[in-house]
Amino acid sequence: MFKYSLTQWIFGNESLEESLKRLKKYEYDGVELAGEPDLINLQETKELLKKYDMECSSICGIYNEDRDLSSADFAIRKNAIYYVKKCIDMAKTLGARIVIVVPTYVGKLKAESEEEWNYAVASIRELGDYAAQQNITLALEAINRYETYLVTNLHTAKQFIEEVGSENVKIMADFFHMNIEEKNTIKALINISNLLVHVHIADNTREAAGLGQTDFKPIMSFLRNINYSGYVSMEFLPSVSNPYLVSEHHSKSSVYDDYARQSIEHIKAIVKDL
Repeated sequence: MFKYSLTQWIFGNESLEESLKRLKKYEYDGVELAGEPDLINLQETKELLKKYDMECSSICGIYNEDRDLSSADFAIRKNAIYYVKKCIDMAKTLGARIVIVVPTYVGKLKAESEEEWNYAVASIRELGDYAAQQNITLALEAINRYETYLVTNLHTAKQFIEEVGSENVKIMADFFHMNIEEKNTIKALINISNLLVHVHIADNTREAAGLGQTDFKPIMSFLRNINYSGYVSMEFLPSVSNPYLVSEHHSKSSVYDDYARQSIEHIKAIVKDL
């Protein structure tokens, strides 16, 4: 039996309570929260999660230029490491198991230093040690070549993880990015199956599952066959060039309702027929 969550930051500046009402209505099990520990009241968040009987499935790190774990600038790397540590603390407080980590900032399309891979490995190795102390797992996300450059596919993600060498640093699969970067989705998943701890679902158009061309049946069948126990998190987005712009997005709640319902109903229907 899969557990389903949805990335709440895709609802823009909507209140958490309004989002949780929607997720409860469509029978989600959890919510993925944006990694903005300085902008959230943790006690109020815990109370809302309890009120709506909802788990915090994961913390989605938000990686901008000031949070670049691969930067040649030591001060920026130090700031990025400090930021992720706060996200790890946030996850522990809210009972989440996963913090999503990206080795370069989103929007960085080329290297500024030959050492960026090594800087990122060292940064995430340090974070893996801290995550282990808090019993949190870092989930490395491979992001497509049009949004970042250092780790864009699951094969490279596995190489990166192996070099980091931390038991608390694993891999997540985002099927929107995989639609762009992977030649064969199932082969790519098989290659990292022992490291897979988190999943993001969006169609090839980055809309809700079922509104594009992605065939999710073999994907969900694969996850079931490997006894995947992590969350299946919906992360559909409107058409924006930079995904983080969504945090400032204003849209009608009916659109959010339609997409939240569409995503979970489409995936659950597939799972039911497996």
